[in-house]
Amino acid sequence: MTFKKNYFTIFFVMFFLHGLAQQVHVKYYHVRSPIATLYEDLYIKDNDVISIQDSIVNFNSNGTMSAVKPNGKSLSKNYFISKLQDNGESKDFFFTGLDRDTKYFIHDNVAKPVWKIDETKTKKILGYNCIKATANFRGSEVTAYFTKELPYSAGPFKFYGLPGLILDIREENKNFNIWKADKVELSVDPNINFTPKLSSYPKITMKEFIELKDGTQKNEMNDLLNRMPAGTKVQNDSKGRAGLEKKFEFEQMYAH
Repeated sequence: MTFKKNYFTIFFVMFFLHGLAQQVHVKYYHVRSPIATLYEDLYIKDNDVISIQDSIVNFNSNGTMSAVKPNGKSLSKNYFISKLQDNGESKDFFFTGLDRDTKYFIHDNVAKPVWKIDETKTKKILGYNCIKATANFRGSEVTAYFTKELPYSAGPFKFYGLPGLILDIREENKNFNIWKADKVELSVDPNINFTPKLSSYPKITMKEFIELKDGTQKNEMNDLLNRMPAGTKVQNDSKGRAGLEKKFEFEQMYAH
């Protein structure tokens, strides 16, 4: 009888704690470039997910992250909206992005990364036991540490697909494109809106947005060349796009 009573006591305590863990907030420190950092807040509640990038970007004047005290510059927030569940092969994200002076609300269907999990490589992050995983994310090799103690297949930006919440992820061999958890809370501010309409932004697809961005980059390069003396030659050592997302599913060059 005592065993049964203790069993049910443990069961209800675990059920209660599981209920508390149905919502979570993670604040990430995001190194966006060699000279710019910001914070990104990930909120999960039931099946709703939203990640909000800060409106304050810190710039360092000489390209190093710790040599000078950063000065904040106010920008508009960026949103990444999705559901916790995916369809097994991909997930829909709705996010805001800027091209020149126009902010867009973009639909992006992101293929599920093929993760390689190494259970032998672990580390503690904010008290959580984390496991190493690697993948190629749209042309970039990334390394993540995720925890099964927070059983959400989610992370910052557009990362997902692991059997636990990503608390650290970064592009390999770079000192930027880094997200590392700064704080984890098992609660979500009730004022967080998981479905902002963002109706003032033009709605386009990821393919259309990339075509705009690529066109803008080409026009800017042509403008630069036109201002140079006649006969000037520019060597282009760039291998594709410079950002984290270098290749997309809708492009023929994207191949496994």
